[in-house]
Amino acid sequence: MIERETWAEIVLDYRSLPFEGIEREIEVKVPNTQMAVAIIGPRRVGKTYLMRQIIEELRSEGVPEESIAYVNLEDPRLVGASLEDLMTLLEVLREMGGEKLHIFLDEVQVAEGWERFVRYLLDTGHMVFISGSSSKLLSKEIATQLRGRSIAVRVFPFSFREVLRAKRFPLKRYLSSSEKARLRVLLGEYLEWGGYPEVVLNPQVKIEVLKGILDLAIYRDIVERWEVRNVSALRLLLKVLARSSHITLTKAYSTMKSLGISIGKGTLSDYFEYLGDAFILHRLPPYVKSYKKAELLGFKPYLIDNGLLRIMGVKDRGRLLENLVMVELLRRGFEPGEDLFYVPGDGWEVDFLAGDELIQVSYELHSLNRERELGTLRKAEKKIDAEKLTVITFTDKESIKLNEKRIEVIPLHEWLLR
Repeated sequence: MIERETWAEIVLDYRSLPFEGIEREIEVKVPNTQMAVAIIGPRRVGKTYLMRQIIEELRSEGVPEESIAYVNLEDPRLVGASLEDLMTLLEVLREMGGEKLHIFLDEVQVAEGWERFVRYLLDTGHMVFISGSSSKLLSKEIATQLRGRSIAVRVFPFSFREVLRAKRFPLKRYLSSSEKARLRVLLGEYLEWGGYPEVVLNPQVKIEVLKGILDLAIYRDIVERWEVRNVSALRLLLKVLARSSHITLTKAYSTMKSLGISIGKGTLSDYFEYLGDAFILHRLPPYVKSYKKAELLGFKPYLIDNGLLRIMGVKDRGRLLENLVMVELLRRGFEPGEDLFYVPGDGWEVDFLAGDELIQVSYELHSLNRERELGTLRKAEKKIDAEKLTVITFTDKESIKLNEKRIEVIPLHEWLLR
């Protein structure tokens, strides 16, 4: 049993912690109805920090200090916390002067009966924010255990705008030549090493940090959770995905077999799911009407951060650029299979259909690929009546007339900062 004094001590300890860091540009819409806010995302992207940021915003809006409480249930003082203990926490918060409470429960899965406690809080008019480790609690399980009474806020690695803020780079309309040169350097680093906060803030140990993140995700979020026995096959599959532009279950099976790995298609399909549940892998389906054709074409695999691609040996800047665009589209709220696809054609392909915009990604346009890249957009535009046609490159910029529409060629940094 957790003593009342212990709960009070923990709440006051967290209240006294200084708040500092890089402000995240993540919109958190607090529901007016009785729903919890579930903060989800891969490891080490700053879910706890976002909770602290929301707390600071509540304070600035005038919410009384005694009505806000943050608790990390992995605190060693809370070992063995139960539903009864959580109810004691609520009593203590009321004794401390809290009325309509804003309760933040980090690593919520640690406490037995947490879902009943959260539902009780919602029923009694309190605001609840929760986060948990994906090794113990999947985002879809949160929705199930709260009986649909939650909205998800996804946290990703730093956006480029957040990277610039972390590097104290001035975000302004006009830049000097030296500022433009530094911007290109920062963009190149972001393209190659991604946006995990620890990598951005500690570039001297970026490789060690990224390897640690990947190992944790594989061993804690997948191997331990799903009791995966063939760890070497899982790691090899991830490398295959990192280096593949398209893949099907059959192709993955054949590739693994050719590499001397004996693994069934059913197990491979499970591994795809596990990697997705751990927020490592995102699968982009084709824009086709037939489910059978979609299965034959396969999906395009993308990883959550370019740094993970880089430590697995991916150096091709075209591949890194396309992965970066995919993650940014996810950050902007597009959902694969709903309003985000790739568009296959007869000998051509457009990288992304995002809502009503066709997006082609090419590191640069030159005499050898210009007509192919622009021609692909023209063919896709005839197939899909998209409102916008865009080519994202690293530095090129121009506007090309296409019938009554225009193809906008935009440099990466401008697109990322829109």
